[in-house]
Amino acid sequence: MSARKYHSYRSAVVAATGSACVLIAANGCASSGSLPAAASTLTPVSVPSTAPARPTPPARLTIAQARIKYRDISAPYNAAVTTINTDAHEGTTWPTFKADLQTAVAANEAWERQIRATRWPLAIQSLIDTMLKTEIPAEISCDQAMISAGDLEGAGATFNDDPSCKDSPATADKIRQILSLPPTVG
Repeated sequence: MSARKYHSYRSAVVAATGSACVLIAANGCASSGSLPAAASTLTPVSVPSTAPARPTPPARLTIAQARIKYRDISAPYNAAVTTINTDAHEGTTWPTFKADLQTAVAANEAWERQIRATRWPLAIQSLIDTMLKTEIPAEISCDQAMISAGDLEGAGATFNDDPSCKDSPATADKIRQILSLPPTVG
């Protein structure tokens, strides 16, 4: 429920509750159970409504703050990608590879939530927006398609053939360059 709808709903409940309380109090004084004449002329009490103040968004990070935040947010996903790359180069079993892909998907989804929740410096905000709109959904889609492949051979074929698996670290590398961080994990 939006804040505006909630506020209107709350005001109506408060007004109705206030009217009911006045009537109950007046009714409680009558000995015969009927409303006294004064109670029958009561009108509902209106409660003035004021719009709730919109919260002030947090300040944008400085480049120095963004460098630390981006590095820290990216660390779990980078570790998951390193594990998948090691699996692919050194070989592993399907259950292990599948579990590592699932870990990468979870880490990428957590990365996305944390990145969205942060106000980045204007110097990188448009690059962040581009990654969130195109690259991150593609990465997640690729990993999920490899999981759905059902075996190592199918995952390899998916990685080679699925358009969502055509990774382009260019945007991430631009962000990392602006933040004076090393290039993305390859």
